[in-house]
Amino acid sequence: MKYNLRAIKNLLPERTQILPVIKNDAYGHGLIETAKALAEEKVFGFGISELYEAKILRKAGLIHPLILLSGFEKDWLSDIKTLRVIPTVTNLVSLEWLIDFTLKKALSMEFHLKIDTGMHRFGIELNELPKVVKLLRENPQLQLKGLMTHLACSERPEDPLFQAQIDNFEKAREFLKNEGFNISFIHFCNSGGIIFHKGDKGNLVRPGIALYGGYPSNRARAYIKLKPVMTLRSKVVELKKLKAGESAGYGPTFFAKRDSVLGLVPVGYGDGYPRILSNRGFASVRGRRVSIVATISMKALYLDLTDVEDPQRGEDVILLGGPNEEVPVDELAQLADTISYELFCNLGKSIPRKYI
Repeated sequence: MKYNLRAIKNLLPERTQILPVIKNDAYGHGLIETAKALAEEKVFGFGISELYEAKILRKAGLIHPLILLSGFEKDWLSDIKTLRVIPTVTNLVSLEWLIDFTLKKALSMEFHLKIDTGMHRFGIELNELPKVVKLLRENPQLQLKGLMTHLACSERPEDPLFQAQIDNFEKAREFLKNEGFNISFIHFCNSGGIIFHKGDKGNLVRPGIALYGGYPSNRARAYIKLKPVMTLRSKVVELKKLKAGESAGYGPTFFAKRDSVLGLVPVGYGDGYPRILSNRGFASVRGRRVSIVATISMKALYLDLTDVEDPQRGEDVILLGGPNEEVPVDELAQLADTISYELFCNLGKSIPRKYI
């Protein structure tokens, strides 16, 4: 992960600050372990999405700035202040919550403002900015410290939406500047934005998937070399010899076309391994790709080991990642009709982890 962070830094101007996104248990990699590792690299802070994540990080001793990237609930505000979390305002309602809270408690608070520049998810509309300015002038206890948006297709900079979002964000930035706001942090680049956007990337960036060794698109491989952080390993626990025409697993959906040897691995959809990879996924045994065959069940899947010389019970299996990227997450995700983000987040919830 540290290698990937350094590779990201190499694409940025020297003074650009980095806010690693570690929401959803750091994309399934472990919230505390990930934060502590990245903290050693002198990152600015961390991007999170839930209040409980802040509680976990503070309890673990992390003192870095924590920014709630996707807004907040009204009843979070007391804890937000206590935990020294920076909230992000994503609509006028949440701005009103912030105003009411600070007035009642006689407090001042910093916050970031998210602009909806065209993704139409979280964010203030451009035409709402005059209302935001009016409210902030009436409430000097609130300090606008950051301006942000989120790019919908950062991996495709040629898409008209990409440039439209950049242009809309610049309009918001200029409007607030002309209204007298000196905003400390400007951030909109996720992993794809860092890699592909050729213009000003702001002074704070928010890498997510690239930190964990995933590419926002296959094209990104030409611009940055990343290493997989997560490797999912298991072992062959049973060997089954099938004659041509015999079947295996539920359905059955697999019939041997030749005399075959199947290896049973105790990992299944109950562990977050996608059932859709039945008869289409692959793993690595002794550095060789082997096919996943038959229907993946809750706690088991089959590997076709017919072409592996004298396969044994106890054989090591790589199901994802690997030191030499034997099972690339992006390739596996494509076979599963999903994205690497989902694979990372779903895997490992019930699988023991070892950090090295």
